[in-house]
Amino acid sequence: MLLIRQRVPAAWRPVLMLAVLIAGLLVGATPHARAATTQDTSVTFRVQATTEGETLLVSGSAPQLGAWDPAKAVPLGTTASSYPQWTGSVQLPAGTTVQYKYIKRSPAGTVTWESTPNRTLTVSPDAPVNDDRWNVVPVAATFHATATTSWGQNIYVTGNLPDLGNWDPAKALPLTTGTTTYPLWSGAHQLPPNTTVQYKYLRKNADGTVTWENGDNRTVVTPPTGTLTLNDTWR
Repeated sequence: MLLIRQRVPAAWRPVLMLAVLIAGLLVGATPHARAATTQDTSVTFRVQATTEGETLLVSGSAPQLGAWDPAKAVPLGTTASSYPQWTGSVQLPAGTTVQYKYIKRSPAGTVTWESTPNRTLTVSPDAPVNDDRWNVVPVAATFHATATTSWGQNIYVTGNLPDLGNWDPAKALPLTTGTTTYPLWSGAHQLPPNTTVQYKYLRKNADGTVTWENGDNRTVVTPPTGTLTLNDTWR
């Protein structure tokens, strides 16, 4: 500050001091603004895959997944007790939709991609783990549930598969509604083909308490390929 007084004319000193003050405020505010707009969430990829000395990786359209560059793909891990299940987590921006595929890499560096179409994922903090099978095309399942709620309540679906949270309300698939669609709640998720699925809807209150719908578990068999649409009413 002594250098300012010595070298800057007196008439310019107030202007310079104001500029320094504004710059300091901007520098201090910038990290907070950046933190407030960044909403990354941890996404877990889990795939059943047998290997012959290879490692498993996941690559996709997002930069965090390597932008389809095998050299930048995210490695997955396994153990003697969990094999052939491979798992890994990646921070992805919430609300974005990404495409992805799994890769096998040999000790010599040879890369083998899945031959199935790209998988699609919409990133959500409430979404369960992506439970995939190597080279198996999942069925795109859409859940529609007509259910009335009070303010602060939301509708979820869970079931007997890891894809649906294994009956754990904390890992249930969230459904959404809107002013023009209420009381219809909807949500989409990938399910394994040719599989008997049991599922049920539940309400979550704002305080985290859960109310399950009445009756037995719902049951459906997923088709070999394509899509599955379920139209249900809360019991």
